[in-house]
Amino acid sequence: MEHIRNFLRGKGFVLALVACILAAAAVGVWAVRTIRNEMEQDLKNQQTEIIPGQETAPGIDEGMEMEEDTWQQETADAAKNVEGVPEEDAKSSPKPSSSSSGASSGSGTVLEPSELQTESPAASVSVKPAYTQPVSGQALAVFSGDDLVYNETLGDWRTHNGVDYACKESEEVLAPVCGTVEMVTTDGNWGPVVVLKDGEGRLWRLCGVDDPAVQEGDAVTTGDKLGQAGSIPCESVLKSHIHLEVLDGDKYLDPVSILKG
Repeated sequence: MEHIRNFLRGKGFVLALVACILAAAAVGVWAVRTIRNEMEQDLKNQQTEIIPGQETAPGIDEGMEMEEDTWQQETADAAKNVEGVPEEDAKSSPKPSSSSSGASSGSGTVLEPSELQTESPAASVSVKPAYTQPVSGQALAVFSGDDLVYNETLGDWRTHNGVDYACKESEEVLAPVCGTVEMVTTDGNWGPVVVLKDGEGRLWRLCGVDDPAVQEGDAVTTGDKLGQAGSIPCESVLKSHIHLEVLDGDKYLDPVSILKG
């Protein structure tokens, strides 16, 4: 019995110490579990408070989320403005002028890209003049009207019913006006002749047009090639030229005054 008491007396302190350590460890484990459970519960509570679709990492994406909300709000306002634009009646409302660059301030007018394109001027389109000289040279003999002038080739006095334009030999002869080829023929005094009829019914008679590039019934526009410069028997003493006459019914007109417009 004494032996047992001596054993317990020697080992008692150690056992007490071990018991205390175990108790402290148990308390520590309990405390850790309790803290962990509380943290998990707090985290769950925080997640339930976050609006779906707006989860962000704390402190990192908050600024980006605010910018995104602002941008989306501006887009919604713009959409409301467009929906509020009244529809224009295509028959009663005039189209916006081509100088408009988009929606006019306060007017609610919106231009479609197709309208902007159709209203803009076509700078690449070139418009031919209404009249042009048949050849490039200056006038050698002008229209005399009722006055008589001396014809050096024939050696007599007569009226000059047209204008003679100087040109180079075989130079291209151009249509002085838009119209239809009325006649392609050869005259004993005037040589090869091409006659055009314009939109007003006037006849344009070009004498000295060799190697005709057109035939009767052809439609021509101003500047189209009719042929090339040849010779005119009744005016052969003059240097190379084209004789041009304009007849309105049975009356001769001054071609120069018409070409100058």
